[in-house]
Amino acid sequence: MINRLFRRIIVSFVIVVLCSGIKGFAGEKEQLFSEGNAFYQEGKYSETLKAYQRILDMGYESGSLYYNVGNCYYKLQDIGRAILFYERAKKFMPGDEDLKINLTLANLAVMDKIITRPQFILFRIVRGFTHLVPQSIMMWVVVGLYLGFVGSFVVWIVLRKRVLRLTGFRLGVFLGILFLVFGLSLVGRLREAGQKVEGIILVDKVDVMSAPSEDEGVEVFSLHEGTKVWVDQRSGEWMEIVIADGKVGWVKQEALEII
Repeated sequence: MINRLFRRIIVSFVIVVLCSGIKGFAGEKEQLFSEGNAFYQEGKYSETLKAYQRILDMGYESGSLYYNVGNCYYKLQDIGRAILFYERAKKFMPGDEDLKINLTLANLAVMDKIITRPQFILFRIVRGFTHLVPQSIMMWVVVGLYLGFVGSFVVWIVLRKRVLRLTGFRLGVFLGILFLVFGLSLVGRLREAGQKVEGIILVDKVDVMSAPSEDEGVEVFSLHEGTKVWVDQRSGEWMEIVIADGKVGWVKQEALEII
């Protein structure tokens, strides 16, 4: 009896400590976010970044935070980092119109105007569909459709009234089709996220080499700040990159930062 009471006291104490820590973290985060917003309104963008950076150092991330950081870098005319944080924000809120506009404006300032390699129209449609909503929401949609699909067929099996059985069957087929469509889209998106690593060039200019070496490789082309690249593989301090028009080459990892 005493041991059980003692365990309850310990558990209660741990819960109180954890809740206090979470509350303190949330309070500090909100305070820093408010300070950063106030500095931004005053045009003190460097001070704003310091406040936001402290939130990032806590391990917190969100679309609005990355978006605000991107705005600060844009105001400071640091186009490369502005695009970097806009791209990070896009992972959390891909359909945000303000973000799309600001990212488009930032990309207009990028020196490299790369023509994207044409893609089959069906692939473009599927890609646009799979990126229509945030990944976390897509997961919940798939789970909801699956539960609805199972529930509909339970109704079809259990109930005896013909009208209700027919309704359950039709609803089950409809939800099943949606489950397959959204489920396959989610699988494709997860595979893409696992396979494709994107980065942004952050130096004024970088020479892209044919091999991961300045001695053995030759310069094949150059890129400038703000250009988006895809990282294919790594070799020591070098990264093999691919750009939108299909060109491939090697740059030192210090020239870019992963989105």
